[in-house]
Amino acid sequence: MMTYSTKSNSDRLLTANAGPWQVMQEHRFVVDIEQNRLPADAFVRYLSYEGRFVETAIAIFGHALVKATSIEQKHWLIGVLNALSTEQVPYFERTFEALALPEVRSDMLLPPAVAAFDTGMLEIARQGTYEDVVVSMLAAEWMYGTWCARANQTPSDNPYIREWVALHAEPTFRSQVKWLKAQVDGWSAERFDFERSSAIFHKVLALEIDFHSACYEV
Repeated sequence: MMTYSTKSNSDRLLTANAGPWQVMQEHRFVVDIEQNRLPADAFVRYLSYEGRFVETAIAIFGHALVKATSIEQKHWLIGVLNALSTEQVPYFERTFEALALPEVRSDMLLPPAVAAFDTGMLEIARQGTYEDVVVSMLAAEWMYGTWCARANQTPSDNPYIREWVALHAEPTFRSQVKWLKAQVDGWSAERFDFERSSAIFHKVLALEIDFHSACYEV
């Protein structure tokens, strides 16, 4: 007799990847921010790597937009692209100017883990289906929104860290995570390839773990 899970698709993905999810939630980078002790040099390196990735994130959601099949999906994804370009890009521009950091360039040399994250995420978007892109961004943004919601309860003394965390704890970002979850949870059993989606979810978390570790490496 066949049995069916009563869990939502997104909860099944989270349960199957509880190990790497917890590793990321307890990552040194996350704990350092929560405990207001992130080294200044680590944050500067992180800004450089994350600022570079925003360009990639715009490309990723652009691929999702092209692969979307409904007007509702396209409308929402256009909003995401607008938020990236009008909220996150200006944040990096202001912060880099205030801290006198060198401009982020697309040809900048990246540590292997950072380059792997950038390449790996973009590869999923380029080669994968609409569902693949949604699952990959759900893994990344759900993870980020979860720990930032915690960290936002005890704001950092560093105004730039505080603003960055707040950007990922505010209603706009939470709505984005909620929308991604709703997309995944709305897929029928025939459309939702659990094994494929779980592998992507796991890959993204693994890439995120290594990416956040890189900011401690000189």
